Amino acid sequence: MKERTRTIRDLLLTQFDQDSKLSQSEISETIRPKLEEAYPQDVRHTKHIQQALRELSERGDLEILANSNYHLTFAGPDPSASAGSSTLDGQNQSDSPSNSESASDTVNKSTTSSKATSSELEEQSLFELIRSCQMGEAGAIVGGHIDRNELRQALYVETDEDELVSDFFTDDYAEDGQCLIITGSAGDGKSALLSRAFQRAGTEVEQSHIHMDATASREKHETYDDTLRDFLDTVSQCLDAGSGPRTGLAINLGLAIDFFERQGHKADYPNIWAAIDGARSQRVHTAGSVTTLNLSHRSTYNYADSRLGDGLLRTIVEKFAFDDPDSPFYSAYQRSIEYCSDPSHCPFHYNIGLFTDESIREEVAKLIAASGLINNVYLNPRAILDLVAKMLIPEPLQEVTNTGSECPVGDARSRGQKFSSEALTPNAIFTRLAIHDDHSRGYLDPAAQADLDIDEQILEWSADPTAIDAEFEGVPLWTEYPLEDRIRTKLRVGYLRDTNAVDTARDWMWFKEFTGALTFFDPPIDVDGDSFKRQASDTIETVTAALKGWTGDRASEDWIEFVDGIKDEYTFLSKWEEPTPLRDESRTATKEETIPGQLWVVLDPGKRDVTIPVPVTFDLYVLMKRISRGYSPNARDLEQSEGIRLLHSRLSEFTDKQDTVRITNAAGGHLLEFTRDAFGTVQVEAGGDL
Repeated sequence: MKERTRTIRDLLLTQFDQDSKLSQSEISETIRPKLEEAYPQDVRHTKHIQQALRELSERGDLEILANSNYHLTFAGPDPSASAGSSTLDGQNQSDSPSNSESASDTVNKSTTSSKATSSELEEQSLFELIRSCQMGEAGAIVGGHIDRNELRQALYVETDEDELVSDFFTDDYAEDGQCLIITGSAGDGKSALLSRAFQRAGTEVEQSHIHMDATASREKHETYDDTLRDFLDTVSQCLDAGSGPRTGLAINLGLAIDFFERQGHKADYPNIWAAIDGARSQRVHTAGSVTTLNLSHRSTYNYADSRLGDGLLRTIVEKFAFDDPDSPFYSAYQRSIEYCSDPSHCPFHYNIGLFTDESIREEVAKLIAASGLINNVYLNPRAILDLVAKMLIPEPLQEVTNTGSECPVGDARSRGQKFSSEALTPNAIFTRLAIHDDHSRGYLDPAAQADLDIDEQILEWSADPTAIDAEFEGVPLWTEYPLEDRIRTKLRVGYLRDTNAVDTARDWMWFKEFTGALTFFDPPIDVDGDSFKRQASDTIETVTAALKGWTGDRASEDWIEFVDGIKDEYTFLSKWEEPTPLRDESRTATKEETIPGQLWVVLDPGKRDVTIPVPVTFDLYVLMKRISRGYSPNARDLEQSEGIRLLHSRLSEFTDKQDTVRITNAAGGHLLEFTRDAFGTVQVEAGGDL
């Protein structure tokens, strides 16, 4: 690296006048061929050029102007006359601290910059940085103890949970032996929270007080539970004494349940287990001197239609605003554009260019949120980063061999490699969001919708493909895609840019009702849930109407079927009793839920001392909407989820079968009716078809 930087400095002096004003691209165009000739085995010439420009600027040889332009000043001696004195380790005569005070300042700045130039954000290509956000990749940004990963730190988003943890170890800290446990699932950021709190705590908290990874062991011959038991023994001693350092533990909830319940350690650490067990259904739970923060209950994004996706989700997506100087990817983005031989025909640069549009990022955040609600997918920070990274580097681009260049996709393209339309982010977005094989995969995909207007438009494009080709001249490899791929891409790009009239499930009134009800029952911290009372009321009416009409052909009658055994020739019916929705109980049950997009409507049948919680997902709500409008659910519908089977098995709870039962034959004829009067006497009345 030092030799190459010295070579670049010499080339600048010989190729340009000292008083030249040049852009970075002009310098690169002239210098790169010389470097390729001198170092044919090295493909990362752009990185060397940029590092040389930075270092020469710090030495006072270059003046940086606006927009990455440079003014050659060459404050030092002519390197061609004394090449040996122009080193990057030491200082030449003009750089000596004894020459002037400003030279000393230059040395200090150079020392600081030396650390910066060795950072991964400066060294790694944009392709490498984005790919490291994907789960399972080498160099992925997940895991770790005391966090020193620069990209992970730059991508970190502070939430209310940071304040809680920070207060525990700093503002409210005391030698009282208290313990904070952070639990949740993999990727929630448990270790990151503890790590940042530890770094802020200073000397008050030692590293031995913090157990970042409950799965870790100290020695090769030890298992994780040996290390965990030793840590918990120390914690218990402090808890019993009511004094000593405060401690922190990050542990996966599933691992905690396995350790305490299956391995039988509940009795060994009762206070600790009570705090963890109590946090299963709530965000924060305190048992004695132990506080547990369950990140599974953290609000990742807003549900309300007008603010869908706002919150942690949107903030993480905004980290991928590549042209924003505050983005951790900004420097690598600038290098990638400068290096790529033809960004306008590079699928990777098309993808990242799309994300420089704020409206596109907002739309992506809303689509991710909608998909999470519809498909009941839990979205923690690690999952969001993985999802966005795979939208930007789809599977076809994953196959590119990373040559170490700033743009391996551009290199592959220049070598003649072809890519399918699935390499484009507009297609990758909907491919990634379609995680199921059933009908729900088409809820959000504009290319999966059908109505008369869309069908007519597709027929026009099929008859005259040039109608869509002219609009997409800037899309890489556009003319190489089959017509059906171009049509699908056209629909998806138009939806993202809001230039076509295709409606998906996110635009349905049913979705707005459902998300409004979810907001009413479990409002985010900064949202007035009561303002969504109307949507919640409409949702409850749909649920009760669907329950009443669940037997299909009898949906318009007051009599519904119930099953108490194996039905053969006869059907047992009872009068429907309108249940009463319980607002507070519904809110409590919904707040305790950790499955995204599932709300609970708790109903009171009014006959016995029993309430019936009805789990409602969006998929089930769509079915209930159709049933309430006369649709008869078939066997396939009834078998598609446990929730539906549960509801079907408890339909009789909504009837007064304890007082009235009607029996019909297989043909639907009314045979008998049993009625219990006010004094408990059972009366039997023959039906008209007996």
